[in-house]
Amino acid sequence: MIAGLKKAGFVALNLWLVFHVFAVFIAPAGMPPASPLLVNASRIALPYNQALFLNHGYHYFAPDPGSSTLVSYQIPQAGDVPIKGRFPEPTIFPRLLYHRYFMLAENIRAFPPETQAEVFRSYAQHFAQQHDASQISLSFVNHAPSSIARIQAGGLLSDPEMYFEEPIGDFDFSVSADDENSVSLQDASF
Repeated sequence: MIAGLKKAGFVALNLWLVFHVFAVFIAPAGMPPASPLLVNASRIALPYNQALFLNHGYHYFAPDPGSSTLVSYQIPQAGDVPIKGRFPEPTIFPRLLYHRYFMLAENIRAFPPETQAEVFRSYAQHFAQQHDASQISLSFVNHAPSSIARIQAGGLLSDPEMYFEEPIGDFDFSVSADDENSVSLQDASF
């Protein structure tokens, strides 16, 4: 009897292991654009993948991940060229820190709508403090991925026409520090 239970347990463990490996590999393979066979196969493992949180973020690295989001800022200077910057800067080292900053920029729109104005204000305040400035403008910079045909035709990943800027707003921190509500957000496009 014990030998029969061991054998049944061994078979069950092996079946589970085969299904687990199938579920891990089918989750990214079934992300659209994919064949209907792969999409349907991924639905078989979907409840299992959701229960064990195995289906997270694959589309970010999939064949069609969509555009990435950066944050740019511009600080006016009296009689001088404005200071311009981008978050994150490609020169950030180590690369893991760049990736962390990239995720902060990428997910800035993920905050609930009722707190987005405060998040944008805190980003603006951070960049303004870095440059000892009282006024700053923030924008989203969406970087569309290049197509294979575009790259094969000689295009570069860094071509300027692949970047689209969308204003967030203008921030003025020149008012007294005592009045927290006096920080103004003008021309915001939430």
